[in-house]
Amino acid sequence: MTQKKKFRFGDRSNAAQQNAPAGELTLTPEDETNLLDYMSKIKETVDILQYEIAAIKKGDLAVVGEVFERKERALKWLELRTPLIEPFLNHEFSENLMIRKNLSELKKNIEEDDAMLSRMAIAARTILREFEKIINRNGLNGVYGKTGQKLGKTSTLQMSVDQKF
Repeated sequence: MTQKKKFRFGDRSNAAQQNAPAGELTLTPEDETNLLDYMSKIKETVDILQYEIAAIKKGDLAVVGEVFERKERALKWLELRTPLIEPFLNHEFSENLMIRKNLSELKKNIEEDDAMLSRMAIAARTILREFEKIINRNGLNGVYGKTGQKLGKTSTLQMSVDQKF
């Protein structure tokens, strides 16, 4: 038994013939499911972002690494599914789900999270630069050894790593 493949375009045109408002796309059951799933994923992503933002504000920076993969998967899922729901953003079903409002909230949380992570990266680079300055100042960039003796060319050669295997 082979079943004939069914395309949503056919469902949409059949439904359009049945009482669909003029100029409005008709939703198939699959479209409704996509919109509901999309809305659910938006809420999940907002929760992840808010959790990470709160943790950063508390100073619990380990959370950043813990939620990275979850956040990345959720955002990638939304990115890939957006073309499926975009045609229906102005549809009554989407408006009842308040997708646009929730997308605005998601955008606000993404921007806040991005700003906090950017500041953390800048702070980490600044700390690293200061740490390197301290090491270079104390070692005088390799001019003197730990005992205070001046390192010459012979000493430098002895300290180099043999790279032969």
